[in-house]
Amino acid sequence: MCVMKIRRFVFVACLTSLAVWSCKKEDDSKLLDFNLNLYPVSKDKQLGEQMDSIIRSDPNEYPILDPVRYDSVYAYIQSMFQGILQSDEILRADQFDWELTIIDKDVMNAFACPGGKLYFYTGIMKYLDDAAGFAGVLAHEMAHSDRRHATQQMTKQLGTTIGTSILIGAFGGNNSQMAQVAQQMVVGLTSLKFSRDDEYEADEYSVKYLADMHYYHPKGIARFFEQLAEDGHDAQSFEFLSTHPTDENRLQNIETVWQELGSPDGVYDQTRWQHIMSMLP
Repeated sequence: MCVMKIRRFVFVACLTSLAVWSCKKEDDSKLLDFNLNLYPVSKDKQLGEQMDSIIRSDPNEYPILDPVRYDSVYAYIQSMFQGILQSDEILRADQFDWELTIIDKDVMNAFACPGGKLYFYTGIMKYLDDAAGFAGVLAHEMAHSDRRHATQQMTKQLGTTIGTSILIGAFGGNNSQMAQVAQQMVVGLTSLKFSRDDEYEADEYSVKYLADMHYYHPKGIARFFEQLAEDGHDAQSFEFLSTHPTDENRLQNIETVWQELGSPDGVYDQTRWQHIMSMLP
């Protein structure tokens, strides 16, 4: 084995050992944040762009709502989106190429790709009762992207097919390898389930982002989960929950964050939201 290959092998082995050791320290969030994301931010952006390209090339699976025909819907959502991006809590407002896409499909789901690419199905939009609920879910998905939860989860999958590909891509992988990883991610989005810690953090920052906005009620994400509970939805009946695990502590955690911020108020804006939703096909 040549010296270069030996060095690479030792380097990868050390990183893998570090990641495995760090997984045992799950009570130390700072250690996890530092050690368990082997992707540089530039790779988040590249991977997100490639995933977006794959999604847009498959209109049968991902029919994009026409932004020209439904310009009023997009204008309303974009105004909310841009307002949240003004929060001081957003770490990568200028680093990521933030973009929100609406998928015209009666599916109860939304997801965030690395690098600020967000996707909302019309099914979940129509399900929500008010604008604050949507703003809460939107801010939640933005937090997943901004806090880099997807690449953190993929880093933890070292040893699997996706994890191995990502390790190659993170340390000098070419565009072809990155494209393969992106394809795997799009096809297997459900394999990238966020941890409960990721969900708690995304909920926390959803509240903080909306509090900074000073318009929609910061507990919009709580309204969403309350509505799910009232309607009897669980992980089997609601696709969003299959990749976003929840538990009985979630609402209490949201309440705690909100109170720590001084219990800021805001609007729910049900009338305007219902009017915008009536414009959808």
